[in-house]
Amino acid sequence: MRLKYIISAFCLGIFASCVKEGISEPGFGITGYEVNSIVDSAGNAVRQVTFSFSGDAAVISFYPGVLGNDYAYREGRILDVKALLSSFSTTLNNGTQDDQLSVMVSSDFNGTYDITNIHAATWTDITGDYVLNTRGASASLPSGTKDLRNLVVDGKPLYYAYRYICKPQTENGANSTWRIRAFSLQSETDLGATSLATLTTADWNLINDGAIVDPGRGAVIESSGAIRFNGNHINKDVHTESWAISKAFQITKTDMGPDRPIAIKSTINPTLGSYSFNYTTPGTYKAVFIASNASYEGQLSVVREIEVKVP
Repeated sequence: MRLKYIISAFCLGIFASCVKEGISEPGFGITGYEVNSIVDSAGNAVRQVTFSFSGDAAVISFYPGVLGNDYAYREGRILDVKALLSSFSTTLNNGTQDDQLSVMVSSDFNGTYDITNIHAATWTDITGDYVLNTRGASASLPSGTKDLRNLVVDGKPLYYAYRYICKPQTENGANSTWRIRAFSLQSETDLGATSLATLTTADWNLINDGAIVDPGRGAVIESSGAIRFNGNHINKDVHTESWAISKAFQITKTDMGPDRPIAIKSTINPTLGSYSFNYTTPGTYKAVFIASNASYEGQLSVVREIEVKVP
């Protein structure tokens, strides 16, 4: 067990020694800790760490070293997106044309949903990072999960898109029908996973381009919410290009403000000989106690820290 004392003094007034008449430096110290496995009041299995103290102080606060209560972030915490997880499922029916469906992302699309502005943007093809279904499969196939974090450009939005191209069918074969279901985009931070969009909340914009696009063909959102792509069934020798493009996703860091200590003793409380805290996750933590004595003349504080190993 590694035990470290850091002493700091905070005074109100100008005194070189920071010693005030009537205020003594807290004689507070940590003598050790023990770990026990218990079930908390909510029925969860946790590791309860009980710290033992020597001496006393008028006021004691505690940073257990967990998210939101970590001394290292007492000046502030910036929460970054560690992962941007995307997934969906597909079905492929009918036809013979291959490689019609592509999955694309862009950080410089200007948000004007027409074919001219779509073509003017830079799109990264990430189709190969997913598993797409085979023709005629009876069930929708999950794509697997792709982390898009490395495709995010700071200060710019991210657009997610599906593109479908149908070539003239006499020469290239009959059009195939693709359906997209179960779309999900989640961000992961130290606080856990947050849903950014599902199939029905991604606000898909559908763009169908070609000399002639037959009614109900190209990109269509079905009553079930699925995105369906197919080519013309009347004007079959017209080249068509269809897109389903999401709304803009702003992937930014979040200023969480400073982490806060837990107040465990005030001036009206008796001497504190021990204190218990429940850790839910195994690991090594830096537990920090701040002990203070104060009066109208000023304040003297000491910072005590101890490394805690939770099995």
